[in-house]
Amino acid sequence: MVTVTMLQKSGRTVGFLSTGHAGYGEAGEDIVCSAISALTQTCYLGLTKIVGFSEGDELAVSIDEKQGMSCVLAGDTRGEQLDKAELLFLTMEAGLTSIMEAYRKSLKIRHREV
Repeated sequence: MVTVTMLQKSGRTVGFLSTGHAGYGEAGEDIVCSAISALTQTCYLGLTKIVGFSEGDELAVSIDEKQGMSCVLAGDTRGEQLDKAELLFLTMEAGLTSIMEAYRKSLKIRHREV
């Protein structure tokens, strides 16, 4: 099962962690894992390519096939940048929720205050 933890700070979504494997199909052919990866990586690309966050200073990112993926805003992100980032995170979560509703045994979404 894939677990995606949406990270929140003071009621605002500031990042996510994605770990595990869906187990819906064979490795490399698992449509649920592929869909989840497409959403999480598109969120990351939106943050860096569209919104303009830079890795390291403004955005902590880790992508590892075994450990999963994490993408977290810097603690001092505010204003319009936070609004844009949160819109991407919430859009990703909406897509993940749709997947979770169809494949309940393959994906779980959690929320955690950081």
